[in-house]
Amino acid sequence: MSSILYLPRKISSNGVAYTEDELLVTSTYVVVLAEPGGGKTELMRSLARKLGTSSVTANKFKRIGPDADNSPLVIDAFDELAKIDQIGIHDLLANASKAKPTHVIISSRSSEWGTAATSAFEEYFGCSPFLVRLVEFEEKEQRQIFNHHVQGEDFERFQAEVTRFDLEALLPNPQFLKMFADAYIESGRHFTDKRSIFSQAVERLAKEANATVAQTGHTLSIARKVDLSSEVFAKLLLSGADGIGTSEATADRIYPLLASLFENTTAAEGILATRLFKPGDSADQHRPVHKIVAEYCAADYLAKRIADPTDHLTTHKCLPIIAPNTIVRDELRGLLGWLAALGKLRSTCHAAAASPNFLGTQRYLPKNDRCFVY
Repeated sequence: MSSILYLPRKISSNGVAYTEDELLVTSTYVVVLAEPGGGKTELMRSLARKLGTSSVTANKFKRIGPDADNSPLVIDAFDELAKIDQIGIHDLLANASKAKPTHVIISSRSSEWGTAATSAFEEYFGCSPFLVRLVEFEEKEQRQIFNHHVQGEDFERFQAEVTRFDLEALLPNPQFLKMFADAYIESGRHFTDKRSIFSQAVERLAKEANATVAQTGHTLSIARKVDLSSEVFAKLLLSGADGIGTSEATADRIYPLLASLFENTTAAEGILATRLFKPGDSADQHRPVHKIVAEYCAADYLAKRIADPTDHLTTHKCLPIIAPNTIVRDELRGLLGWLAALGKLRSTCHAAAASPNFLGTQRYLPKNDRCFVY
């Protein structure tokens, strides 16, 4: 879409709902918790605009610190820092407290913010943060998102098709709603199974959406774009990186050089022109459009390789990386869930996750082939 739709959010704490403006008046130290795809990033941008500043990712803030003292701090994606650098959490909070900010607003996946994080916050700021959660979008708001994302379509028909696969409970999540809407159009408005919903959504994201863009002789096919992107997503997730870079001068562990992710010379730059990626912290950096997409694509890539008898990659080689010391890495629970739902890996991953040593993993695995990990 050429225009951006943003619906003001409601936020709740202990059963009390707040508007965005009311939240900013209620507390100057806020932590926003929500599931993946729930709309945390867009909310943080809105709150930052209201405070006259810009939101910044936790990884970037840890490296560069605040722009100025005595100003608001709006820090997004705390969970992405927590997954790779527990010590870095203290560095972030220390940098924030030194700046004597007027406001501190942090967003995180609820799975990555616990008692330890709250205690660390209290240590640096001298008080507890106001923990809030996003109020889910109701049907009226879901309709608005759908109508803006795929104009001219019938929301009732779409809703009925999603309900046919028992996925209607995920429609309040805007990222899932958009993905399902893309899959709905791509499938000819008729789904065949739950896996096809994600597969068709990813194909739509890989398609060139602008009919006026000239095609060259080096244009990648849609299938090739999906395959290359899936390989990139798998390597980023397993290595704990945020995204990829296209400049050797600025490449690092968080944004490795795209070309370095392939064993042989591969013309992969075309994947960056798709909707599978979004801009990173600078002009030559790119991130997966969303972790939900990256998890599905990465799992599909790994599942295909493991199922190939001529490929040396096996489940037993993957699991020590996904679950070192038989404890699943927090940031890879979604990947493991999808691996359990795809192909011949289902029994192996379910058996592994059933082990008592796989702490807390069972609730993240698919039930009846559902694999939506919050």
